[in-house]
Amino acid sequence: MKRVWITGGGSGIGKALALSFARDGWNVVISGRDQNKLNDVCKQASNISAFVCDITDSGDVRACVQNLGPVQIAILNAGDYSPGPTSATSMDEFRRTMEVNYFGTLNCIQTVLPVLKACNGRLAVVASLAGYVGLPNASGYGPSKAALISLCESLRAELQDGPVSVQVINPGFVQSDLTAKNDFAMPYLMEPDAAAREIRKGLETDRFEIAFPTPFVRRMKLLRLLPYRAYFKLMRKVAGP
Repeated sequence: MKRVWITGGGSGIGKALALSFARDGWNVVISGRDQNKLNDVCKQASNISAFVCDITDSGDVRACVQNLGPVQIAILNAGDYSPGPTSATSMDEFRRTMEVNYFGTLNCIQTVLPVLKACNGRLAVVASLAGYVGLPNASGYGPSKAALISLCESLRAELQDGPVSVQVINPGFVQSDLTAKNDFAMPYLMEPDAAAREIRKGLETDRFEIAFPTPFVRRMKLLRLLPYRAYFKLMRKVAGP
């Protein structure tokens, strides 16, 4: 039976992916920090198991990976988010976001790569469309996701002639505990099940980036092409007074 490991599997996209793979007969291993959330997901399918794992703790990650067995796909989805203006965000919050989103994911990558190489496996890292450009009130989250995109580009270049396929997943807004922190209208807000379907379709291809929803992706990629004068004029409207 094929096995997939999903970090941050207790809620949101991770949970939706776990249930999707389980319905298709995969052996699903989820990990996260909240034992109760993990247990709730495991109760929904007999072929889902869980490990409590803080991805910022190298010992936790090593223990989790050592118990995985052969893995065909690793989806590194765990992340953190603290919205707010730069001046009102503490250094502890900035460090925590980067520690979870970037260094925690990198911790998982370095640990699971030998397992994936042995299985001719696939590594998929969940970044975000927020990593495309600098956005108001996202000076902690956005840079951490931009770092993940750059990391995945490096990994793809390094491993493209080897046994491991590398993909980056850049979702837009997906309903979750994290997006519930936002106090603004989120364009093209998706349900986790819809996001999971997009990811599953992308994982069946060899394209580097899995990005969705398409209309939002186009808008965000256009922002990257704007000259700064036009970009900051537009961001003034987004940020408000």
